[in-house]
Amino acid sequence: MDIKRVMTDVLEDLLDKELKQFIWQLWNGVTAGTEPIPRAKLQTSDREDVVDCMVKQYPDDAGKIAVQALRNMKQNELARRLELKLQEVQQPVQEEAKNAPESMELQPIQSDWHRPYRITACSQQFKYSLLKQERNEVYMPTSSSWRKGSALLINNIKFDHLSYRNGAEIDEENMEWLLRALGYSVEKHTDLSGDAINRAVKNFSKRHEHQNSDSTFVVIMSHGDRFDNKDAILGVHYQRKNPNDIFFVEDIFTHLNSVNCPALIDKPKVILIHACRGGDDGGVYVRDSAFESDAWVHKEKDFVCFMSSLPDVYAYRNPHNGSYFFNYIVDVFSTSAYIYDIMELFRRIALRMEIDPHFRDKKKLLPCIERTTLVKKFYLFPGLM
Repeated sequence: MDIKRVMTDVLEDLLDKELKQFIWQLWNGVTAGTEPIPRAKLQTSDREDVVDCMVKQYPDDAGKIAVQALRNMKQNELARRLELKLQEVQQPVQEEAKNAPESMELQPIQSDWHRPYRITACSQQFKYSLLKQERNEVYMPTSSSWRKGSALLINNIKFDHLSYRNGAEIDEENMEWLLRALGYSVEKHTDLSGDAINRAVKNFSKRHEHQNSDSTFVVIMSHGDRFDNKDAILGVHYQRKNPNDIFFVEDIFTHLNSVNCPALIDKPKVILIHACRGGDDGGVYVRDSAFESDAWVHKEKDFVCFMSSLPDVYAYRNPHNGSYFFNYIVDVFSTSAYIYDIMELFRRIALRMEIDPHFRDKKKLLPCIERTTLVKKFYLFPGLM
């Protein structure tokens, strides 16, 4: 049975006056982010015609929108029945996708890569089955739909004494799009000093929204280096002769730990950083062919930090398309977050970057997972209403 048949069968149980209410929902937009169907395109009381119109207007989301419209009408039993029927139809498709041979989705990004038009949505059936079967191994969402939380995005582009970070504007645009598509509200800052970065992260840790969230993201883009074997983000006033304008990456963990941010205890805190970690190219020449709340809690837990390069290595960026690191993050999250947890997403990013032809010789770029204390699997469940 296809989606159209499933939707039509459920709408058959609506009385005529209830169907008019359903159509009214479509005329006016079922949710704040759903484009209404123009009245001129939907002037019918025939259930099949209504479904056809919905599928044309919302080719990928017709079923989810129908479920939400029924809930808005307090037709909760019908909404639940439709949701279960849709899960039965959609589940084989997602299982097939998960078990399919790894092909183009694990290949390097092409030179003409552009951000995906939309993020691939997770199915309610996949989420329901996963949370039922692996309840104790998965970070549970606080919302009945997708993830809910705040994200901090800091992008240093223009420096007083260092080079302009060409392409960084594209990274900012792409990451803001991705975070919002995943359901996070985004707080943005541009061109900050080291002290200002510290204040921004500290203030972000105090946001009351964390109390009702289930996770958070911190994304930082800037020039970077290592001092005393510690990773540092360079502020916009940094200069080599007087290298004081810096922010140490480890301070992110301090500001968001259980002591300073109790609202995020037991909640995933994802840190994404694009910054150089030194001046090495990343490749070496090897001659030997044989080298082919009120309780005792962990002070720091539920973090994962994904950095754009290995220690001491440059973080390369394309001045026209943005950084390779964030391009891969946007591409992999958009196409695979609907079915894989975040650690598997990071693995897939690393795999694709490892074979990227841009880094065949001396220049090598491989992202690095640092200081990770996730104790469960973190799924993002994108696209669920």
